[in-house]
Amino acid sequence: MKNLLFLCLSLCSVSYGQMKFTVYFDTDEAQLKASELIRFDDFFRNKKIAFIKLVGYCDARASNLYNDRLSLKRTEFLFHLIEKSTGQKVTEIIGQGENFVQDPNLALNRKVDIFYTEIPSETQEKGVAANLISQVSNAKVGDKLVLKNLYFYNRSGILRPESRPVVEELLAIMRANPKIKIEIQGHICCQVVIDLEDTAKARAVTVYTYLVANGIDKNRLQYKSFGSLHPIHKIPENTEEERNENRRVEIEIIEN
Repeated sequence: MKNLLFLCLSLCSVSYGQMKFTVYFDTDEAQLKASELIRFDDFFRNKKIAFIKLVGYCDARASNLYNDRLSLKRTEFLFHLIEKSTGQKVTEIIGQGENFVQDPNLALNRKVDIFYTEIPSETQEKGVAANLISQVSNAKVGDKLVLKNLYFYNRSGILRPESRPVVEELLAIMRANPKIKIEIQGHICCQVVIDLEDTAKARAVTVYTYLVANGIDKNRLQYKSFGSLHPIHKIPENTEEERNENRRVEIEIIEN
């Protein structure tokens, strides 16, 4: 029987394996005030970061057109700030305007969400890779490697914070073994009906996007959704542990 390389992945906030940091703007302003600039600098200082996407927002007090333009200006401000301070060019900026669920506290609507991933340090990567290289050096198509403690929050592609080391392990595998190609397979828990939100696909895409954002060639990766067709534990599950193990991503080696 074909073996699988198991995974259940998690960062700390949003889908696509990304993390998010939010900065806030004064009314009608497209530039950050000093206190927010300091908060931005304090948060990202001494971190190895790959910036992915900026999404700007406004409160709903002006016209829709005005807010669309202002929210885009806010993302452009962050785009240039990041480029100047890090040399990186963010690949995607979005002006969402007022077109989202508004918070009753208007100040919380005047913001830009900064999506990013943290790049493991060279020391961390070497330590993780050393443990994994010995396990996969003789691997063949269909061999499996079980990576534990990689879980998703219920009904989402959001990875749980405690699973961060496992994401780095998978990245180390792919970097240490450049010939390996994998299929990333998403699974859900808790329901046997059709998943209209396609959470399983979101989970697979989370893993895929994290690897690509950290330099893995897209040609080495595929992803696929299996929904609840192949649970580890019978649905409905009896415990939260069983639900965690069903809401997972499995990685199958398709070429080595």
